[in-house]
Amino acid sequence: MVEEILALKKRGLTIKQIAEEMDSTVGKIQYRLRKLQKLDQKSSFKKARVQVTSVLSPRNIPSSYELDRIVLLPQGPHTIYAYWDLKAITRNMVAHHFTKSWSDLNKKLRVYDISDLHFNGHNCHLYFDICLPEMTDNWFINDLEENRTFIIDFGIQPDSSEFFTVLRSDPVETPRTEGGSMRHSEGVNRWKSGDQKSPEWYEQFSTYSIYSLLK
Repeated sequence: MVEEILALKKRGLTIKQIAEEMDSTVGKIQYRLRKLQKLDQKSSFKKARVQVTSVLSPRNIPSSYELDRIVLLPQGPHTIYAYWDLKAITRNMVAHHFTKSWSDLNKKLRVYDISDLHFNGHNCHLYFDICLPEMTDNWFINDLEENRTFIIDFGIQPDSSEFFTVLRSDPVETPRTEGGSMRHSEGVNRWKSGDQKSPEWYEQFSTYSIYSLLK
């Protein structure tokens, strides 16, 4: 019946003319056409879904975007998530420098606490290293102190050699816990009350956060 309706519709007949031709009612013809339309929509949706799934398949996600960068995302007062990417030419240059294949180099993250400092690569409050397994491009850094500013380097440290920085992140600050106090709350109160002529933290004020917004 549907095939006959479509054939008559293709000839240019109206719904009323098709109903008369098939000795049926307009309502029945409309019902058949609506049902056919729904089936077509479902079929189109399934095809589109298959196409989208194919596009988003992990097999189609590149292993590298050919960018030299390391990005930090605070995940809470005590955790930062870091992910990074390296250009092939950068990996090749580093491997050539150390005369080793990239896979044979010892890769590390170096985490610096630079709270209230103009960081020059050395003058941090403290730092610690994280040894990375091969083929790693992201890491969760846990057990950090809240309300502190951190910078993280991705680098190489050959045996008995100094740490060689390959990538350096922008600074990020871990948030305070609920009810926690600001790092300079006492100094702010002394300044506001007039006991201090200028903010105590002014000389060590870090411009990193402002700089990162202006870049």
